[in-house]
Amino acid sequence: MSDEPEHIAVIRFSSLGDIVTTGPAVRALKARFPDSNLVYVTTTPYNDLAAALPGVDEVVALRRRGEGFREDAARLVEMGPRSRVADLQGSSRSAKLVKLLDAHQVVTEKPPRLRRTLLLATRIRFGDFLAVPDRMVGRLAEWGVQGDDGSLQLDIPDEVTSEVERRWGDRVRGAVVLVTGAKHETKRWPDTYWRELLDLLPPDKPVVVLGGKGEFPASFAGLAGERVLDLTGATGILQAAALLKLASLVISGDTGPMHLAVAAGTPLVAMYGPTVREFGFYPYKHDRSVVLERKLVCRPCSAHGSARCPLGHHKCMREITPRMVSDAAADLNLW
Repeated sequence: MSDEPEHIAVIRFSSLGDIVTTGPAVRALKARFPDSNLVYVTTTPYNDLAAALPGVDEVVALRRRGEGFREDAARLVEMGPRSRVADLQGSSRSAKLVKLLDAHQVVTEKPPRLRRTLLLATRIRFGDFLAVPDRMVGRLAEWGVQGDDGSLQLDIPDEVTSEVERRWGDRVRGAVVLVTGAKHETKRWPDTYWRELLDLLPPDKPVVVLGGKGEFPASFAGLAGERVLDLTGATGILQAAALLKLASLVISGDTGPMHLAVAAGTPLVAMYGPTVREFGFYPYKHDRSVVLERKLVCRPCSAHGSARCPLGHHKCMREITPRMVSDAAADLNLW
């Protein structure tokens, strides 16, 4: 290798939580090659999120599919050769992009799919399962990369935080944030439990519901605008991260915003149903978090959640009661 600065590409196309959990690997890579130009390659919905990862110098956001993806990939190639590529996506699409980049050195990180499949099929743990950030850092060890023992982190621009303060101010500062939705139905807590939980929260605490459009609980009908601030579908990713940083507590299932809460350093109560620690996505090195889960022979039933409980009872989430969540928050000395 020459003495010229390294030109490094890190590839992770999606999704929200997955990109946040690449942060420790990106920091470690930048620490190993501090004079490098580190480009993070993702897809357009996550452009700002990738840019907020410490260690990233530049972001190239590709359109997700078809001709747009191919055109954007071609522009990336035109930026010049990469001395190293860290493929943290590990998919057939990212492999094609790696080939186009023609890097001198390539590291590809792939999940332990066989052991995960065996775990789902037999409930038997074969070998050690690492947290995803540790797995990524470990894969980069052949380049002399070492982790820094830190948690997830984001550099949220001051203007984003200022905008959140300006728009919502005291409604979000010190609030309890409820992340009520999830991409897959089996990761969602029963709707009526959120209403029961609301009655157990300190009455002087502002409450914010955060998530995608349509994720405001039906059981909260008539409450929006009074005690509860409905911000579902109202924030971008970094706005959500800034809001979580201002909050006093986050209550969430196994979702992308949960990882944002970890990166924000906010106390967290997380509810895990169909998924388990071995999949690698528990709150990472966050000492002010409590994970609630039930010991059931049917767990795990899915690596990412599914549309319905295979057994029809959904006990993994139904047996986590509102009182258990409230008590977990109390254990964090929040009230």
